[in-house]
Amino acid sequence: MPDPTFDLRLQDVAPALLEAQREVNAVLAKMPHPGRADPRRARSPACRHRPQPRPDRSEPDRTPRRRTRRPPAAARVHAARATRGPLPHPRRRLGRRSTGDDDLVNDRLARATGTIVVSPEYRLAPEATIPEQIEETVAVARWLARHATAEFGTGRLLIGGISAGAHLAAATLLALRDAGDPAFGAFAGAYLDCGIYDLGLSPSAAAATEDSLVLTRSWIDGLPDLALPGHTPEQRRAPQLSPAPADLTGFPPALLTVGDLDPLRDDAILLAARLRLAGRVARLEIWPEAPHAFTDLATPLGDVALDSAIAWLNDLLEPGRTAPGPAAVVHRFVTEVVNGGDLDVVGELWHDDLAWHAGSAGDLHGIEAYQAALRAAIGGRLHRHAPDRAGHPRRR
Repeated sequence: MPDPTFDLRLQDVAPALLEAQREVNAVLAKMPHPGRADPRRARSPACRHRPQPRPDRSEPDRTPRRRTRRPPAAARVHAARATRGPLPHPRRRLGRRSTGDDDLVNDRLARATGTIVVSPEYRLAPEATIPEQIEETVAVARWLARHATAEFGTGRLLIGGISAGAHLAAATLLALRDAGDPAFGAFAGAYLDCGIYDLGLSPSAAAATEDSLVLTRSWIDGLPDLALPGHTPEQRRAPQLSPAPADLTGFPPALLTVGDLDPLRDDAILLAARLRLAGRVARLEIWPEAPHAFTDLATPLGDVALDSAIAWLNDLLEPGRTAPGPAAVVHRFVTEVVNGGDLDVVGELWHDDLAWHAGSAGDLHGIEAYQAALRAAIGGRLHRHAPDRAGHPRRR
């Protein structure tokens, strides 16, 4: 019987969703890419040419908080809204790659998992080499391990990233472990999305062409030359630089997400296989028709893959927690919204891009429009401080 956590078959996806992804891929194929002569024009291939994402209406906290102890790098903080149940989940943390380019993904992860997402900055090539980048992310990880409880109310951490951020996340864990740093033990898991884990080039990376979506041959050849000048392919495979060939003893549970069209597909396969051979917990998800960094490009499959990652993270942090079925959602909607008058619950039950056909009221788009229609329909029963399930007034 196949192991569902390590299955080299592609994820099962509905044909209609695959066709929608192919349409997006056709658009991506027409987008220009900086050439090898000028690979520094963009922060990363995924960040420069992304389609316009949907606006984020939930407005979670994106501002670095004032702290008595400052982290060793600038960081963006994404805080989930307060849990509204009678037993709020404790705040938890997921550290991810730098810059505001990941804001939508980080916001969604924060809301859906009840975490605080800390997204640290790090210097980019050619201003910094890969070893220097690893040093910077290790410094942030150490800071979080020391100060997370005081600053955010928990000492339990996760780490992850997209593309270069996934590589740095894995390399950071191994650097902490090799240094005997107690911070290594604070990390309960790793979410690694389409990273390069063999800097000497895996077979799929070596087979990339200029027609590869998002991540082209020029990028694959040019970026390592900038970040590791003078290194041969074998030198790039040193365990301090490339996680896949390294000793993976003690690595925390990991989810590896990658697209089947990503030139870095084999990197994820290799790292997942070596983690399992080392006796570690590793789940591998290979998504059909998906290019590099598809979860960060507002693609149809990206939403589905993120939902899967969110379920994995929630189960890791709270084993046995599963998404409520339709009957449970309807029961909660009737109990807490219709009868209890708590409109804020709507934002927990549905995505922000909710579309609803409201009969004579016309089509409603977005949570705010839907809440306004509910307010008009339910009227006086709505109140800001709706009681919780135990009958106690809630505070906002």
